[in-house]
Amino acid sequence: MPSETELCTLAMYQIGGDAINSLDDGTPRATVCKAFYPTLRDAVLRAYPWNCAKYRVALSPLAATPAAGGDKDWAYQYTLPTDPYCLWVPKQLNEDLEYKVEGRKLLTDEATITIVYVQKLTDVGTFDSLLTEAIVARLASQLCYPITANTNLTMTMWKLYEAKIREAQTADGQEGNVEAYASNVLVDVR
Repeated sequence: MPSETELCTLAMYQIGGDAINSLDDGTPRATVCKAFYPTLRDAVLRAYPWNCAKYRVALSPLAATPAAGGDKDWAYQYTLPTDPYCLWVPKQLNEDLEYKVEGRKLLTDEATITIVYVQKLTDVGTFDSLLTEAIVARLASQLCYPITANTNLTMTMWKLYEAKIREAQTADGQEGNVEAYASNVLVDVR
C-alpha cells in the first residue's frame, strides 16, 4: 500500500527527480510536494467521480427555509456532509434530483433526499490504481516547473494527467451498471 510520500516520489521520478524520504525531511523537493499534495489530491478527486470515492447518504433538512437560490426559490436546504467530507455532488450521479449547491448547502424542493457524492479521500490505501496514477501525473505536472524549469516536460506531464482521466472514464464505462443493461429497446422487442 503506497503512502503520500511514495506518491510524491513517483511524481518526482516522472520528471527525472530524486526520491523523497519523507514529506517532512526539509529538502526543497519534499517541501514543494508537501505544499502541493493535499490541494492536488482534492482537485483530482473533483475532476472525476471516482468509484472508490463515491459515498451515499440521506440528508436531513435544516429547520430554516432557504432564501432564493439564484434564479429559483427552493423549498429545502441541507448541509453537505463533513464525515466523510463532501468535495463534490456530481449531477450525473444524482440525475433524478433537481438541486443547486451554494457554499456548503444543497438547495432543493425535495423534503427527503439521498445524495451520491465524491468524498475527500485522505487514506492512500483506499485509492484505486487509476486514481493513484492520476494523482501522480497531476503532481508531476505541477512539480515539474518548480523542480526542472522545463516547460515542455510540464506540458507532457499535464497531457499524461488528462490521459489518466480519460482512462478512468473508459474503465468506468466498461465496469458499467448491470441494471442499465437489464432492459433495452432491442431486447424488449424480441
